Amino acid sequence: MAISQTFKTYTKKVIRMIMIGLSIFLLLLTGVLLILSPGKTLPYVDKTGNLLAGSISEKVFVTIGGIRQGMIIKSKNQGNPVLLYLHGGIPDYFLTQKYPTFLEDYFTVVWWEQRGSGLSYSANIPAETMNLDQMI
Repeated sequence: MAISQTFKTYTKKVIRMIMIGLSIFLLLLTGVLLILSPGKTLPYVDKTGNLLAGSISEKVFVTIGGIRQGMIIKSKNQGNPVLLYLHGGIPDYFLTQKYPTFLEDYFTVVWWEQRGSGLSYSANIPAETMNLDQMI
């Protein structure tokens, strides 16, 4: 009987320590993500560091089909034609920091993060609406 009670007490302590460790890890991870992802796009600047006239660099949200969806709009010249970029399931705008596309030199690029992913993620999106017809 004493061994069983000791085992239960030990198990509870181990579980409690694991939960505390996991909570600390998640708090640290959240802090790191907030630091690394300030939620703003970097503006285009000229050689002297001034905002490039006529450029656009912003993150916006629009409601499409009743779902709030995020987009990042970037261009060195807002007068350029619009290029709508819809990723194939996993948002990849973040890759442009390390691997620039230079599309923004020729287009006003709208990086649309489709419903259910990235900026457009929501646990409240009905699963049955996640289909090709709705995306189109």
